[in-house]
Amino acid sequence: MMLRRVASLLFCLAFMCSGVSQNLAHASNLRVGLIELPLSLGNPYSSMGLPSGHFWNSLYDGLTRVSTDGELQPALALSWEQTEPTRWIFTLRQDIRFHNGAPFDAQDVVATLGYLASNEAARYLVANEVKNIASARAVSDHIVEITTLEPDVILPRRLSIVMIMEDEDWIRLGPEQYALAPVGTGPFRFDEWRNSNSSVTLRAFESPLRAVKDIETLTLVEVPNAVSRVQALVSGQLDLIDAVTPDSVPELRNAGLDVLVTPRSQILSVALPNMVRDDSPLNSADVRRALNLGVDRYAIAEFIYGGLVEVASQGAVDGTIGYNSELAPFPYDPDEARDLLAKAGYPDGFTFTVGYLQADGQSSEVAYQKITQDLTAIGVTTEMRSMTATEFLRRFMSGDWEQYDAFTLLWNSEPLRDTGRTLEYFSCLRPQPFFCDEDVAAAIMDSRSERDPEARKRALEDIMARMQELAPAIWLNNMAQITVSNPKVQSIRLGTNGLAFEDIVIRP
Repeated sequence: MMLRRVASLLFCLAFMCSGVSQNLAHASNLRVGLIELPLSLGNPYSSMGLPSGHFWNSLYDGLTRVSTDGELQPALALSWEQTEPTRWIFTLRQDIRFHNGAPFDAQDVVATLGYLASNEAARYLVANEVKNIASARAVSDHIVEITTLEPDVILPRRLSIVMIMEDEDWIRLGPEQYALAPVGTGPFRFDEWRNSNSSVTLRAFESPLRAVKDIETLTLVEVPNAVSRVQALVSGQLDLIDAVTPDSVPELRNAGLDVLVTPRSQILSVALPNMVRDDSPLNSADVRRALNLGVDRYAIAEFIYGGLVEVASQGAVDGTIGYNSELAPFPYDPDEARDLLAKAGYPDGFTFTVGYLQADGQSSEVAYQKITQDLTAIGVTTEMRSMTATEFLRRFMSGDWEQYDAFTLLWNSEPLRDTGRTLEYFSCLRPQPFFCDEDVAAAIMDSRSERDPEARKRALEDIMARMQELAPAIWLNNMAQITVSNPKVQSIRLGTNGLAFEDIVIRP
């Protein structure tokens, strides 16, 4: 709480000393402050989601994209057809060129998918998303055939997160050098890295797919500290900032800044593995349910997130394919939690170590403190240990959690807006699973081959109900992304992959 008071004081001082600048650096230059830029720079396969997505979404396109309301739309591919259970045909656009002038064609898709299937790419999260692809071949310059190992009806949605590379440069330079001077088909092209790669400049590119409305130069700046981002916006050094904490929203609005709160299809949770150790208390479903009953998620949503989020009943939000509207959130019932612990053989509780991803200035860290207090109150002595992004990714990909009993993890339906992908992460189907129920895994596999959308939707809803019984996580709340801007910056929209900078207009 003391840290939050200090942050609030610094925030107020920034407003008193600076005032809100109404002047943009230049009408066609947008300066954006992000919590960080990707560690892999222009290589878009190392991670998914924000803040990296803001950068990669500006440079690259996928074969498909998913709209903010969950609709699957064409992108580099005009159309697609599942001709057999494991065979797909994608028809590509013929009017697309890369930033270096090379024409986009089927070979670029084949080369991209071929790289993601290689041993070299196995460490990347995006490679894991398309591990079911057996082969890709160019039928013609603008037709690609993709074959999967197992049927997968959401393959077109999965491909929305696979950014397509220019194959000749990718082969000539290799991944590391390509990342330093990335070439895509997106609405902005790479210009230069600055300040030891903590700032990057992009310039508008004539894209027939996503035309830029008003921005000629886009500058993305890494500003890890939340208070510093706010100060830079207030003083006029930045025009737009992202990842603002909820407790700052009232002051920001009172200061005349524009605040955009975008609910995300992501559920903040503590994953409760049943495969870490044979003697783990978390192997018991009663224990996992007890932990859910012992956390006051309602207080977290209201007081830590300022009422800007919804309490979660499951690992999905309304509007996501497979969300089960009949499920209610676990109530806050510490007495019942203690009874369940005793029933499971832990009347005196146990010690519980949770690894969480470090995130400076994020309300999630305050939520983790609340979880610690609540669980300790029911006899589960809880310790939260922070991890860097690098350590977290290494452990997540390898399944090596060593001293951790549990870890924080988003149930992330972005950008697919489909629970089928999210459920896979909490199942035996992962290459290095941390939670496994054979019946759930079989049901997920069946849903992959169900081509009737309504039947598949019902099947996923049934799986979500079963998962609530199993309680593989402490579900807290959905996430909300808070973007703040100078009032002259208009038409800000957060898509499933990141901010749509191409849509932004600057008011005179």
